[in-house]
Amino acid sequence: MSATLRLTRAAFGAVQRASPRLAALWAERIFCTPPRRPISERMATWLREAQRFTVTVGGRRVAAWSWGEHGPGVLLVHGWGSRGGRFVDLGNALRTHGYRVVTFDAPGHGASAGRLSSGPEFARAAQAVANAAGGGPVSYIVGHSVGGFASALAMGRGLTVRRAVFLAPSANVNSYSTQFAALLGVDGPVMASMRGRLERRLGFSWKDLNIPAFAPEMNVPLLVIHDRDDGEVGWSDGAAIAQSWPGAELVTTTGLGHHRIVSDAGVIRQVVTFLSRT
Repeated sequence: MSATLRLTRAAFGAVQRASPRLAALWAERIFCTPPRRPISERMATWLREAQRFTVTVGGRRVAAWSWGEHGPGVLLVHGWGSRGGRFVDLGNALRTHGYRVVTFDAPGHGASAGRLSSGPEFARAAQAVANAAGGGPVSYIVGHSVGGFASALAMGRGLTVRRAVFLAPSANVNSYSTQFAALLGVDGPVMASMRGRLERRLGFSWKDLNIPAFAPEMNVPLLVIHDRDDGEVGWSDGAAIAQSWPGAELVTTTGLGHHRIVSDAGVIRQVVTFLSRT
């Protein structure tokens, strides 16, 4: 445990003992604040080659980009603390194969407005960007990590696609929230208060944020690729989604971890091949 985390945990414990209400407010802010990372010059260059557009989701501006005017559209949904530019390698491969590529920075990420974010807000942004993208409807979706989780939520709430790919997807909010509570030392009542605040603020039910629970109702062909050595989102999350989703295919990689899976050449070939099936 880092020195910063130890200090935060100690401070949070003191606040939690003195005022559970304030502790729930603080926990919510920490839980919903993604890390900020600078954009690389390679990603920035790729984004400058695109047509940029914006949508408004929940009163906040969401930055989005599209490449190409023809061909089937593929929406790329990044993970927690990342950005749309992270898909430069996959995006270029898709363009080479004739696809129209669309991506965006989720609320609270990258060039989009705000500082807080969540899976439901990712999902609403994905739906809004898919609806606003020029060149015709989006036919496919690829999501990484929380982006896979959010893609499933968006599909469950009406986003229509022909095929979907989830890379290292989170299966439900409970696994992450349990880790969060243990790391910060959040007790049960404060955690319950935080969940209630989030449900009211974002307009969702916590129990509904469980992909394997509603996956049996889905009929979109799905490819899940997850690495055995993923230290951030366990392989079991991707396996649980694939097992619950009718006809889903699960591909297990090794040695790529959670992040390199997005730009690995072998994974990209499998994604392009899967999307190209009729």
